[in-house]
Amino acid sequence: MNDLLEKIKLAVFPKRCGICGEVICFDEERCESCSSELPYIEEPLCLKCGCSKENCVCKKFSRETEYKALIAPFYYEGRVADGILNMKMNGMPKLSKAHGSEIAKVVKKHYGDIDFDFVTYVPMYKSDFNKRGFNQSELLARAVSRECEIPLRNVIVKKRKTKMQKRQSAKDRFVNMYGVFEVKKGENIDKAKVLLIDDVKTTGSTLTSVALTLKAYGAKEVYCAVSAVVKKKSKSNSDYSEKNIDLKSER
Repeated sequence: MNDLLEKIKLAVFPKRCGICGEVICFDEERCESCSSELPYIEEPLCLKCGCSKENCVCKKFSRETEYKALIAPFYYEGRVADGILNMKMNGMPKLSKAHGSEIAKVVKKHYGDIDFDFVTYVPMYKSDFNKRGFNQSELLARAVSRECEIPLRNVIVKKRKTKMQKRQSAKDRFVNMYGVFEVKKGENIDKAKVLLIDDVKTTGSTLTSVALTLKAYGAKEVYCAVSAVVKKKSKSNSDYSEKNIDLKSER
């Protein structure tokens, strides 16, 4: 009877690859493509942009960040990009489990000697959250908190709605996110070492804005970890307007 019920369940709700969301066989965890080829970020890393040193272009883009370091398991490409889009926009929040697990692996590897006080995440504006029904960054942070055994705290709020980041230049992205966040009333984060989680890092403007807010309210250090980073292509794309990279979503 249990086997029959499981077969019915899989027929109605097919099993999906944990990374990209493609339908897979019941005895698989990932599709063939995600099992054999994913855009992992190879070491050595640049801890400022999150890319491998081979793909780092930080010398060409001099904008400062407010976080100590940034890491990610993947580049925002191919199946990983498909999966993040499916997680956020196509009704597959369960993909946060596998993506969060991948983030946890790099956190353990690169931040393993840091005694974090808590994990937090980039919040959504209330109306955006109500429309989607979940915050993918929160789901990722929950997975990281669980696997890395670091307390999870919801300490940041987004005060106002912002323009879609994907349509902004690097400069406008920074302006768009300036002064958007604040720490919740009654939350004491004085001298805290914070692990900040988000889904995708593009220019770093959102993470910088949140990190700046955390530090303004007393946090000692902020370290970031995301599922994927967008790879900057060339100096000719100096304003980083994302003409060839469509994140297809707001937050």
